[in-house]
Amino acid sequence: MKKLTIFFGLILLVNSCIFIHMDDSIDLGGNYRYIQDSPQSIIYHESSEYEGDGMEVIPPAVLNYDFNDRYIIAKSKDWESEVIKYWLIDKKQDCFEIEPLDSLTFYNLLLKNRIELKLN
Repeated sequence: MKKLTIFFGLILLVNSCIFIHMDDSIDLGGNYRYIQDSPQSIIYHESSEYEGDGMEVIPPAVLNYDFNDRYIIAKSKDWESEVIKYWLIDKKQDCFEIEPLDSLTFYNLLLKNRIELKLN
C-alpha cells in the first residue's frame, strides 16, 4: 500500500509540473515583447507592466528581429502562404498603424531613416 501511495504521489507531482510555465518573452521596450514560444510573434501590451498577454502586432512566425531604443525591425514568414514579410516598428507611433513591408521598401526605409539595425 505504501508503494502504491508513493507511486500515485509521483504521478501527481509530475503532472502538476507540466502546467508550470515560466515567462521567457523578451522585453523589446515601449511595451513590446518578443514571444519565443511557438508560434514566435511580437506583441504589444498596453499596461506598463507585462501581465502575460497583449495584442499581436507581428504574426507568426518571426524569423529574425533586432531593436534599439526607438525601433524594432523584424522578418516573418506567413505559415499558410510562405510569404516573407518585413516589419519596421517606430515605438513612438501608434501600434495600430504597423503594416508589413516588402524587402525593397523595408531596406529603403532603413537607409532613409538611418536606422542601423540588422537582421541576421
